[in-house]
Amino acid sequence: MFFRLALQPKLPFVTRRYPYEGRRRMLDAIGADLACKVTMSSDESPPADTAVGSVFDKTDKVHKLRHYLPIYEHAMARTERLLEIGVDRGGSLQMWRTYLPDATIVGLDINPGSARYDNPQCGIHVRVGDQTDTAFLGRVVDEFGPFDTVLDDGGHTPKQMISSFQYLFPRLKPGGVYIVEDVCANYWTVYRDQRESFIDFTKWLMDAMHAHYLEMNLGYLQMYSACQIIEGHPKSVSCVVCGVVGA
Repeated sequence: MFFRLALQPKLPFVTRRYPYEGRRRMLDAIGADLACKVTMSSDESPPADTAVGSVFDKTDKVHKLRHYLPIYEHAMARTERLLEIGVDRGGSLQMWRTYLPDATIVGLDINPGSARYDNPQCGIHVRVGDQTDTAFLGRVVDEFGPFDTVLDDGGHTPKQMISSFQYLFPRLKPGGVYIVEDVCANYWTVYRDQRESFIDFTKWLMDAMHAHYLEMNLGYLQMYSACQIIEGHPKSVSCVVCGVVGA
């Protein structure tokens, strides 16, 4: 199988063949330590010495890995319109409302119960729908966009992460930031719904970023532990982002 950099009659000179087809080959590649079952313990580290860390520790019903907090502080410095995929118990929306007092905060969730956190008087808007439904995403962008920050903390499957990115990233404001949390979940059986992970997708995106560096104008792609950030001028890369075959 190949990933193509764009839709065109023949394969470009830069392609990526998926090297880890099959469970056994993947487990052999990552090694015995990473292939074994693991459990996650609660994070008992002290509060992060950041503004968003202070808000996080005072907010109920919100779960974020603590090493994400300084990442947020850097990535959201200019946020005026924030879209978060994944509402859960509403805690993160309250956290962003406090941390970004002048921003428009929009949350998406497939669970109809999340609608109870919709609070337009406080500048918090919640819409119920599937993050892979482009018609639904289009309505949200038309109503509240363009967004300068999108934070995907939704269903955590490769299909959800990739399809949401392919639709929403080209519709960000120029210079906008797209954050995908918990990409580690792509390697867990319960979430792996297709062969390509979001990590595979971003590896391909890095190929495209360097192969088309003159016209692509992708500002940066940063990879952290379990979290990725992509920034750029989305309209200049939309044909490349949406041209992946098989994602």
